[in-house]
Amino acid sequence: RRVHGEEGTKKVVVCPLIVSSMTSLENGDALKVQQGATQASPDTVLRVDRYGFIVDERSPNGVSHSSVSAKEAKKLERKRRKEVLKENSRLEKWQAMITDWTKFQAKHPATAKRRIRKGIPECLRGLMWQVLANSRTYSAENPGLYQQLLQEKEAPVEADILRDVHRTFPKHILFRERHGAGQTSLLNVLRSFSIYNPEVGYCQGMGFITGLFLIYMSEEDAFWMLVSLMNKYDMEGLFMPGLPKVRQYFFQFEALIKVFYPRLSAHFEAENIHSSMYASQWFITGFTYNFPFSIVARVWDIFLAEGVKIIFRIGLALLKLKEDELLSLSFEPLLNLFKTITNDLDPETLITTALKLKLTTKQLKELEAQYHRSNSDSTPRQNS
Repeated sequence: RRVHGEEGTKKVVVCPLIVSSMTSLENGDALKVQQGATQASPDTVLRVDRYGFIVDERSPNGVSHSSVSAKEAKKLERKRRKEVLKENSRLEKWQAMITDWTKFQAKHPATAKRRIRKGIPECLRGLMWQVLANSRTYSAENPGLYQQLLQEKEAPVEADILRDVHRTFPKHILFRERHGAGQTSLLNVLRSFSIYNPEVGYCQGMGFITGLFLIYMSEEDAFWMLVSLMNKYDMEGLFMPGLPKVRQYFFQFEALIKVFYPRLSAHFEAENIHSSMYASQWFITGFTYNFPFSIVARVWDIFLAEGVKIIFRIGLALLKLKEDELLSLSFEPLLNLFKTITNDLDPETLITTALKLKLTTKQLKELEAQYHRSNSDSTPRQNS
């Protein structure tokens, strides 16, 4: 397809994953981008992973601009082939399930849950996410609304959105081009949502979540997924002024650290480490910011099927896997470790560790009630 922007016309060969949820992009596929006249070299060959993230960038003479060594590239290729073979073997089961998902889930809830936890096949992920979120119901109930929102001339928070759009997944082939198709779609969705729901408006973390959806589905489908998150998944409080839901999650998370890792909780308290210092982006973006995408996709498979419990589980699992190292560090090194906590992180180990944690919905509900009681008790009462 041809993309028009300030830098001129660029021809981009894009894998169908970026524009359709039914085809996956395999690691190692090369994309050629025709650069504008201001660029030093006319062609740049981009090597992307199966999700569309650039892992290698080469000039016409074959010089690599990537830090990935040949040895690492071969290792990644072997891993990729293994993953593809495994996923292909599961795809047939999923195609049978998805034919009538509601019926299958009702008849085989344990099997449905287990298969989602193992990961939705990449080529079905966009479709399944919409099924799990029931987002197309909102679309069906409001035909033409998204197109109407696109025509609105004023959006009070548009300047804020424009400032952040280019910071969203900048290494993804869909979003790397300034004012390109991906950034334009991201702007359209966020702008339209801010008009649709002015109470929430726009918050920076929404960009990464919306970008995640756009990797797997169309612009309008991504919009209705965002609507579903606010309604079905009660995420409005994560983005409203004051971030009330984030404050609640901090309270719950710190209480859970005391339950699961009392030594670590005491250490954090001694070092004056609060969850707001390291976990804000975890909760606001649902781990879509600065996390390996293979983890992000799996987390969102489970989140859309089971709800927010997986977000707490992943956070607790990260602490468990790094507990010994965290206990050995003081304030500043602790915070620095959280900046690189995903380095060398194995997705399967993290997911498995998270799902083994004996965390219940009842625990989260009780902590939520405790949080609201404590807030109510601390609110000054006015004299009548």
